[in-house]
Amino acid sequence: MDCSWPVGGLLSSAIAKARQQEPAQPRPQWPTPRVVAVREAERARQAIERILARGPRALGVALDLRNPEGARLRSGDDPRPARIESVAIAVPEDDAGRAAVLLLERELLGQAGGLALIDPLLAGGEEQPYLVFADAHAALAVLSREGRPLPGRYGCLTVAATLLAEGADRRRDHRPLDRLVREELERELPEGLLGATGQRLPCEAEAQLVLLEHMTPELRRRRLARVYQFECELLPTVVDMERAGIGLDPAGFERVAGGWVRERGELDAAMSGAGEPSQEQTDRLARLDKLISTYRWWARDFVDPDHRIRCRLHPLAADSGRFACTDPNLQQVPSEHTAPGLRACFRPAPGNVLIVADYAQIELRVAAHLAPCDALRAVFRAGRDPHRATASTLAGKPEHAIDDHERKLAKAVNFGFLFGMGARRFREYARDSYGLELDERQAEDARAAFFRTFPGIAAWHRRVRGLSRQGEHEAVTVTTVMGRRRTFLPGKFSYNAALNIPVQGTAAEGFKLAMLALHRRLPEIGGRGVLVVHDEYLAEVPRERAEQGRALVEGVMVEAMASLVDSVPILVDAEVAEHWG
Repeated sequence: MDCSWPVGGLLSSAIAKARQQEPAQPRPQWPTPRVVAVREAERARQAIERILARGPRALGVALDLRNPEGARLRSGDDPRPARIESVAIAVPEDDAGRAAVLLLERELLGQAGGLALIDPLLAGGEEQPYLVFADAHAALAVLSREGRPLPGRYGCLTVAATLLAEGADRRRDHRPLDRLVREELERELPEGLLGATGQRLPCEAEAQLVLLEHMTPELRRRRLARVYQFECELLPTVVDMERAGIGLDPAGFERVAGGWVRERGELDAAMSGAGEPSQEQTDRLARLDKLISTYRWWARDFVDPDHRIRCRLHPLAADSGRFACTDPNLQQVPSEHTAPGLRACFRPAPGNVLIVADYAQIELRVAAHLAPCDALRAVFRAGRDPHRATASTLAGKPEHAIDDHERKLAKAVNFGFLFGMGARRFREYARDSYGLELDERQAEDARAAFFRTFPGIAAWHRRVRGLSRQGEHEAVTVTTVMGRRRTFLPGKFSYNAALNIPVQGTAAEGFKLAMLALHRRLPEIGGRGVLVVHDEYLAEVPRERAEQGRALVEGVMVEAMASLVDSVPILVDAEVAEHWG
């Protein structure tokens, strides 16, 4: 797949020239392109053949996506149930410095097989054009649901704009294309869907072409081109995983959720008749209320007729590049400890098994690589347990003599202090996450022991602390191994985020590389990816291929992460499972 920008500066230079020639005025409207509107199938075929005959080139593709109620899809809306009502294709005209636009109208696309007319643009082989979408994730999701081939060469304004914002601009507006045209090109798109002149969608198509060409030099200058291409290439993997979903036992889910409701009623009755409730009762009631309010009706609201639950995945929702998940948020399904039996309701289809794979201590391994920290690297290279290493310093005894309580404390210490947590916040973290009660002196001693155990981490923290002083009066940028950037504007520096983002972002990039490879490899054994949860990957494979699938997932995940983090061994815990437990 090729998602790199293929052409020179024809259109953006034309816009720049037009700006110089125009008298100063506040944001002129986007100039009307030459539009060829088509409602007949044969004319559409001929027009697309002519476009393809001119050889591979960039085309701006604007889709009029409508939700089931007929309203146009806005940014952030769920594209999965949307339909394509019309398509505008902007084609550069070398002699004019502008684009002509082919408009395939709804009367044409609404006919039986009408949408198949665009298939040659999507599956053009070596001569395939480079398609520029405003939101390639939404476009590919709808094309996939409609049974259309997914393009092999495309670009995405949403990906480009998100990467170029570098975390300093996370605005969630409903019309981001309008804002990009306004801010980057100093123009205004026509209001409404088609505008007073009937040119809204054609203007969008041309603007998309100009915008990406305008942004590409900046992506290259900031060394973001590799990350841009990588994030674009990932989108078909994400779309296929969203479409696959994960199996759910609705009856089992109802039994678990019904059990919470019954327990809550019994607990409420007991608390009402026993005077002052205990802290344990109050805490349990709060946990039950949270479980009931969040998950009680999932089996009713989110499970499809094929007994699978399908979420939306957002690969660029976090500054680090980690995934977010919504509708519903499967990444927040509680563990067996918090909600016994709940994850066991997530099951493979009959005849299949799940492969559940998780990176082992990946943030500590990435931090050892990036800091760099020779002591932590040595722990991993020797196959030792980093938590026992820290516990040894804390307890003053050999690693082999560390008991479970001492290791639990050290685990809290390693994960708590890795990203700059202070002693006071650590006390809360240790209590809430590990059930450990520490006084202030114990927390301070634990912090000191952590930095004595891993002096390279301490030196890394000191360097980042120096950046915080620099960040008081100038912008500061931190990067991942692949070059993803997070810029803190003057006076907005975050010490914890500056530690966290390079580590979590690099781990996310290694994870996404594994997703890309597994998307290609799993179908070879009849498998597919069904869910990602932070550092955990879930795949579904035929039962007779269970061990082959487990070995494949484990090997690919190790290899992908090791391509970015090569100074420490990468370990993946992968198992064959009958359910997500």
